[in-house]
Amino acid sequence: MNYKEMAELVKGWVEEAGDLLRESLQNTSLKVEEKTNPSDLVTEMDKSIEAFYVEKIRAHFPDHKIYGEEGTYDEINDLDGFIWVIDPIDGTLNYVKQKSNFCSMLALFKDGEGVLAFINDVIHEDVYYSVQGEGVYCNERRLEPIEEHPLKEGLLAINTKMALSEMEEAQQLIDEALGVRLIGSAGLEMVQVLMNRVSAYVTTPLQTWDIAPGYVMAQELGLTFTQRTGEPIDLMKKNAILIANPLAHKEIVKTFIN
Repeated sequence: MNYKEMAELVKGWVEEAGDLLRESLQNTSLKVEEKTNPSDLVTEMDKSIEAFYVEKIRAHFPDHKIYGEEGTYDEINDLDGFIWVIDPIDGTLNYVKQKSNFCSMLALFKDGEGVLAFINDVIHEDVYYSVQGEGVYCNERRLEPIEEHPLKEGLLAINTKMALSEMEEAQQLIDEALGVRLIGSAGLEMVQVLMNRVSAYVTTPLQTWDIAPGYVMAQELGLTFTQRTGEPIDLMKKNAILIANPLAHKEIVKTFIN
């Protein structure tokens, strides 16, 4: 099975997971638990959707490793071989409190290179996906490469932790941009850059499953996706990320290396 055939198969899983998540919004007795703090939540659907993906992967690709947010399935000491990265619900707090602004994400790496990526904007029923060397799609529409432009000509997306804990740096960037936007889902924030709705997304350290699909898609679209200091992403650890068109990326990096 080649990567394009794999993408068609997995896209069906992602769409089915989206159906399950939309149905779950009618559940008035959803079980919700805290992880590290009151805003870091996990629900029975996080666990259920991840288990759904794991079952599919084990059945079709038994030799592949799996790295998921809600469970440890394989010991990942390096990036050798095929590794699936799963974020069943990105934006769980939004899922619980807003019933909107969340997504489900999945990515496949081979020897550290991203070969497949999926971000399902569940409420809007938009599935973003990419195949290595084949571009990025929203449903069946191929996304166009983004022309370089400075930050002053676009909007900026940041995460809440940066807005609260790194106010000086955040304010400096906000002053440069036309405005700032916060959604509360890394996956959907990255989609905003992929769609050229915002010019850049900057964050405090995020987990691998938070960024993996966007990282793969950004490379397909010619965007620059690095740590905030301009250093390459290290998929074996948390990364404070910067995704932007190359010109805006160069401008923003200066804020974090001075």
